[in-house]
Amino acid sequence: MQIRTLFFWSSLFFLAACSKPSELGLSLVEQDPANIIYTDSLSLDLQTVLTDPLTSSARTRWICGSYLDPIFGKTEAGVYANFRLTSSNASFPNASFDSLVLSLAYDSVGHYGGNISQLGVQEWQVYRLTEDIDPDEDYSADAEFLTGDLLADFSFIPKVNEPVSVDDAALDPQLRIRLADSLGQYLMQPDSAIYSSNSAFKEAFKGVYIRPKTNGQQSAILRFLSESAYSKLTLYYTDSAGVAQSYDYLMDDDAESVLNISHDYSNTTVLQNNSSDSIVYLQGMNGLGVRLAFPHLANLGAIIVNKAELVIQLAEEQDRNFPAPDQLFCLEKTSTDGYLLIDDVTSSVNRNPSDPFRLFGGLLSYEGDQAYFAMNLSEYLQRLVDQETEEAALYIQTAAITDTERMRIGNGQASSLQAKLFLTYTKID
Repeated sequence: MQIRTLFFWSSLFFLAACSKPSELGLSLVEQDPANIIYTDSLSLDLQTVLTDPLTSSARTRWICGSYLDPIFGKTEAGVYANFRLTSSNASFPNASFDSLVLSLAYDSVGHYGGNISQLGVQEWQVYRLTEDIDPDEDYSADAEFLTGDLLADFSFIPKVNEPVSVDDAALDPQLRIRLADSLGQYLMQPDSAIYSSNSAFKEAFKGVYIRPKTNGQQSAILRFLSESAYSKLTLYYTDSAGVAQSYDYLMDDDAESVLNISHDYSNTTVLQNNSSDSIVYLQGMNGLGVRLAFPHLANLGAIIVNKAELVIQLAEEQDRNFPAPDQLFCLEKTSTDGYLLIDDVTSSVNRNPSDPFRLFGGLLSYEGDQAYFAMNLSEYLQRLVDQETEEAALYIQTAAITDTERMRIGNGQASSLQAKLFLTYTKID
């Protein structure tokens, strides 16, 4: 199955560079086979945990909307965004305003909350931003900005796979939102200095906040391509000669955006983590992660880890309305750098950039009808054995903050679909 969403490459290679290198011990060829031990019965302790707020600014994919999951509760996502000029020193002498339209190009995948071909009415709103988005700051998913005038209050049925017709031309699938005429008229008749540069324009018009309407009809999180040529703000006007014209304000390059994501688990049991639980919960969109500890690893004594493969299984059949993620990653928690990709992930990326996760794994796979994830933890487990980590655990999360999927996983003490560590090692004491 093709990986649909991954960490953005720049972030991924930055994390790879920041991780600590780890060397495994002697190869199997150099060892006496009689000393090699295999076990799949090492105890695993899996717990559902809240993920720390992740960076949500400058994403090439946006998510927006709201839905109520019968197991995971309510999720909401909105987008703060500003725009850049197509060209400087724009002017509209003796022109008449026609309309102002915000268009957002749909992603081909990543929409969530129901059968995507049968989604119902969604009610959203657009507000004008009154606070700057600092281009030099990394914002997390809980960031909020001040807003002012309501620019749109609208309802729509998502048509994420259907082209739209604009001026008799068939364009890629997109959501088109007409904004308040007052904003368009303001943009046509500003002080001429507003169009002198991008920074001057963003000072005069700080952007918009797109969000699901409070207490409105909602049933989905939708995903958009922020840097698509179809994601933009368009001013339609008629020039002094009576000719229809348009001017675009774009969202790529010198423009900023921040995703705001929230979850309400108050009416769920996903965070209770009873010792008798047979399942744990994992969710994208900066929702839930899984903390994995190895409570009896120290009992093995001094060992060389030859191979350690973690296999976790879905505790349910794939739900068409709520599918599982395609890719998982493992991270370690540090006091200075926060969460870092574990050594096995970074080694996999560095050794084979063209197929970066072939060595680590973490890809949704199937054996018959049973879905599972297999992940190579050999390097990180050796560091755990050698007590080189700050915490004797690792954290499992989806690959990107814009991954919308969720799933239930068999715990270490589950009677069936049990999470297992397949460990091959050599005793050296």
